[in-house]
Amino acid sequence: MKNSKRLIRILDQAQQSASPITCSAFIRCYLKEKGIIQTAVNHYLLRTNREVALINSLDELDRGARATLYNRYLLTDYLYKAIEFGSARAEKFNQIVMTEAHVLEGVLSSLSDTGTWRCILHLVSTPHDLLVTLPIPRMPMNLYMDVKAASLPDKKEILDFVRRHFGSRWTEQVQRMLIEDNGVVLIVREKSRLAGFCCYQKQNADRAVFGPMGVRKDCRDSNYGRSLVLSALHDVNKNGFREFLISEAGPIEFYERIFPLKLYTKEKG
Repeated sequence: MKNSKRLIRILDQAQQSASPITCSAFIRCYLKEKGIIQTAVNHYLLRTNREVALINSLDELDRGARATLYNRYLLTDYLYKAIEFGSARAEKFNQIVMTEAHVLEGVLSSLSDTGTWRCILHLVSTPHDLLVTLPIPRMPMNLYMDVKAASLPDKKEILDFVRRHFGSRWTEQVQRMLIEDNGVVLIVREKSRLAGFCCYQKQNADRAVFGPMGVRKDCRDSNYGRSLVLSALHDVNKNGFREFLISEAGPIEFYERIFPLKLYTKEKG
């Protein structure tokens, strides 16, 4: 299991002395990050005036805790358990990278007053819809790694691939996309084998909805996912859509590195 770049940066910043990194030091450094979820958590704590209460709860959690070595970091036992929790969560969802969100969920779940922080837990543990407004002033370059629109002869291969690697729920979604007039399925290959796929669908005259997208485990960290999402984005932009809505995005940091976006809610837009 790999650590995300943001998680590594947070741990590096929190390790300021020979003392173990505490849960409160972790969240202080987490809150300094500029990601959209970190911004939302900061806004919640500012609006409710609860940051001090959260830090106090975390300090109480770590009081008297022993230290455990994790890679090159010395952590309190509770932060180490939160990292173990985060690794298990990432693995449960077939992910190869553990993020700061996985770890923060573990930290908050360890608190005796976990229910008090359910709003933050929801922010860090729930997939979110992300909105990209088009056109983007500086459109990211497309890598064009043999991405193409799926055709009818590809149907069985694609559905078998999705079922094998991502389960029945996504298989049903992709099957609908393959037969609906307003759905598009893109695929990318590693040599002759399918490496990944993505879908997008016209919701209305202004908006296209992206997802799901999946890349074979052994092909991740090889730009296949980036190439798929950018191919879809360029198609949508070329066809005059004003909004690119990423549905239930799990790895938000992945998308944040590619283009500007914001959290989307049906209530606020």
